[in-house]
Amino acid sequence: MKKSLIALLVASMPAAAFADVTIYGAIKAGVETYDQGGNTAKQTNIDDLGSRIGFKGSEDLGNGLKAIWQVESGFAIDGNSDGTNAGKAYTGGSTGTLANRNSFIGLQSNLGTLRFGNVSNFLDSDMGLVDAWTYNSAAAGLGIFTRDATRLKNSVRYDLPAIVPGLTASMQYGTKEGSKGVSTTNLPADLSKQDRETYALGLGYENSGFFGKYNYTHQSPVVTGTATDKLGNLYTLNQANDKHRLEVGYNANNLFVGLGYQQAKGDASIVGSAWGSLVDNGAYYDKNAVFGLNDKFKTTEYALTVAYTFGAITPKFTYAHGDDVKVGGNTMHNTKYDQYVLGADYALSKRTTVGAQYGEIKVGGTNPATQATNQNLKTFGLNMVHNF
Repeated sequence: MKKSLIALLVASMPAAAFADVTIYGAIKAGVETYDQGGNTAKQTNIDDLGSRIGFKGSEDLGNGLKAIWQVESGFAIDGNSDGTNAGKAYTGGSTGTLANRNSFIGLQSNLGTLRFGNVSNFLDSDMGLVDAWTYNSAAAGLGIFTRDATRLKNSVRYDLPAIVPGLTASMQYGTKEGSKGVSTTNLPADLSKQDRETYALGLGYENSGFFGKYNYTHQSPVVTGTATDKLGNLYTLNQANDKHRLEVGYNANNLFVGLGYQQAKGDASIVGSAWGSLVDNGAYYDKNAVFGLNDKFKTTEYALTVAYTFGAITPKFTYAHGDDVKVGGNTMHNTKYDQYVLGADYALSKRTTVGAQYGEIKVGGTNPATQATNQNLKTFGLNMVHNF
């Protein structure tokens, strides 16, 4: 009886109520084994790898103008929804609450697209092609290299219309609406909790399989004060961040080749928590360096990914490298990383894929002052993805 009443109710509703609403998403899960060497125990986890569900739609307002909207939420099918895991799937706390992913309301016309809300930045929506992996551990994919690909809260984004075929361009502004407080004893992690006034510019061009994409992001300072490094040096926290990333490559005829380069200058937060956690014990400054209070941190990184599809199988390989972090031109030794990931995906259907990969991040060296040795991170993972 109840089923009959529900069916009658749905049938009686106007078709317009469903006409322009699309439900979409992905369910991603896998098994990952972690090995960081030393005294750290090996661990095997059943992880959600970035599952999400979204609703989107539009309304024709006439004269070529449309109202557009989207509500997208992440969820963790492994039962962990607190957003604390260290890998890509949980970056920024992307599970557990409604509209925690790319969510907005806006307008679209032949003049372009305007969106307000928790909107993906250009790095998240249009770039990151070099990161061809499904993972949670930073070693199983380019979680370090792509750490700035995210949603920008309290933001407005404008995308230019496609006047030139293959050309894309966007501008985005995020307001500084509040902060959660910074502890100088927990850096750079606490810096990432601050809201920053953010300006971003994205440019892209694709033609005959070749592509080139560029993004520039400027973030305002988040706090005024100083912190102390492991050798007792003071450095300022009142720094703006400037970040650049370039990706070029070819994606056609079953072949993908992508090369990425990025550079950032600013406070300690530009290193990111995943990178910083691997090198913290072994990092040290040049003992003869003259260290200035207002010196900026600088990072430089590279990434290369190659993939080729044979029928349903796609073997893939990635190599990434980060130079030693510099502060005011002085090298922070033993902070560089080298990473490789090797694996393959198998398409069970157009919407369901299984994959396997092995990845390793090497951060070698020993701090001569403390004799602390950096630990490498190794990960093997199996995953399954279904898109709907």
